[in-house]
Amino acid sequence: MSSRKTLIALAFCVSQLTGCAQTKPPLAQLDDAGRRVEAARGDGAATYAPMELRTAAERLSLARAAMKDEDYDQAAQLADEAQIAGELAQAKTRLGKARERVDTRTQENAQLRSDLSIGSDADQGGQ
Repeated sequence: MSSRKTLIALAFCVSQLTGCAQTKPPLAQLDDAGRRVEAARGDGAATYAPMELRTAAERLSLARAAMKDEDYDQAAQLADEAQIAGELAQAKTRLGKARERVDTRTQENAQLRSDLSIGSDADQGGQ
């Protein structure tokens, strides 16, 4: 019986200590996530990666709400998700812009080839 009381007392003490040990607010993570989302927005993610930008913004909003509720573990998790979604939005934005540049160059090259073939045909016709 004595060992059972000891075990109960130990469990109670552990639960009390765990309840008192609060997780620190993830302020730096929230700031980093907010900067990442804003950077993605500024880079043009609304055009090139709207779904990823929306996900990042939603996760950031949920993280801020969790902070207000003092659910710091949840806030940290959501801030991490917002930051990752923001990074994905930035990467897709870079990809979209690179594809546009490739398409522009491809069109320019096609036009140059066309111009050269017209010039070659005129030169050959005059000889």
